[in-house]
Amino acid sequence: MRILLPNKSSRGLLIGLIAAHVLGTLIAYTLYAKFASLGDGYNPEAYQTVLEAYEYQFGSTVLVWGIYFFVGKILPLFLAPVVFGIIVAILIWYAFRDMYIYTSRKLFWVCNLFPHFLIWSGTSSKEQIVIICGIIVINFVARRLFSFRQSKISLLFTIIALGLIYFIRPNYFVIYFTVFITAFSAPLLNSIITKRLSVGVWFVIFILSISLLTFFLNFHETFFSEDVIRYMERTQHSFLAYDKAGSNRTDIQWNDLYDFFYTSLWGIPQGFIGPTFIETLSKPVQAPAFFEGIIYLIVILYLLYKLIQLGRSSRSLGVHIFPFIFVGFCIIFVSYPFLIFNAGSALRYKQALHPVLVFYPLLLLAYNRANNLRNTHFKKVSNAR
Repeated sequence: MRILLPNKSSRGLLIGLIAAHVLGTLIAYTLYAKFASLGDGYNPEAYQTVLEAYEYQFGSTVLVWGIYFFVGKILPLFLAPVVFGIIVAILIWYAFRDMYIYTSRKLFWVCNLFPHFLIWSGTSSKEQIVIICGIIVINFVARRLFSFRQSKISLLFTIIALGLIYFIRPNYFVIYFTVFITAFSAPLLNSIITKRLSVGVWFVIFILSISLLTFFLNFHETFFSEDVIRYMERTQHSFLAYDKAGSNRTDIQWNDLYDFFYTSLWGIPQGFIGPTFIETLSKPVQAPAFFEGIIYLIVILYLLYKLIQLGRSSRSLGVHIFPFIFVGFCIIFVSYPFLIFNAGSALRYKQALHPVLVFYPLLLLAYNRANNLRNTHFKKVSNAR
């Protein structure tokens, strides 16, 4: 599926993205900071305190604080996250610059102008680093799927980005790694599926492999009982231990495995929305976040619907799309407890998935449309001859 693309960059697109992300950072540190805490490393002078608190042990929090500490030595105040926000804008532009003409403009800007995406992609935080890494990964994956040659430097940056995602957000790493590994092995997968297997059989084999791995883990640990309950307790404590958090939810039934499955029925969609309708009535300041969350969930469901359609219509793309959807659902299901105990944390944590849940489908749909238009054009030229 080789596409001939116009070799033109959109200066207007780049300027618009940079302006949006700079504005998002400014709003975050001048207005949003009055209502909520802002990420990691906002106060570089506190880096030594963080090191002492973690007993000088290297971890994701220490890493992120260290990044902003050293960059903050050069760029004072919140100029460091501004620069990282501009990097986010440039990476989005780089990923979409040739695909922009094949993308729904309204949908593209809706996906880029979600207020909390602009805030957390422009704020010193783990999310800002993961968003940068995530865009690098999905750009590599999309180009790989449509037979574009990728340099060794591009592959190296992608592997480094995956490593950082693994270190900072290991639960989200699985979905990024899935799209990377299926795309990296695309020529082999396409050859096998095209010549020997159907997409349905491949998808069943993929699910069975994941199921066997889970079954294997159960032999070594109580994967379906005590470990899950301990995981539930740790997750709940990590939020409710901060009793001063204004948006904590302390009335969730959260004791056993049944609670985990039952709560997921409302917890997953609510996690993507953020505050509940009742919470917005008691705290009207949360109303904008509530309506943003509703639109966010609708956009994700729409993109999921379009991906399923694309996977069913394109055999070669279905090989990659259906495993991505399956793994994505599994990761969201496992990670949803991080989104239910505090509405503010939900608004923050989901941003780390924005590149893979929002930009990745947008890119696939755009590349596919470009490919179809190219093939239609070639057919017309051939018929005219």
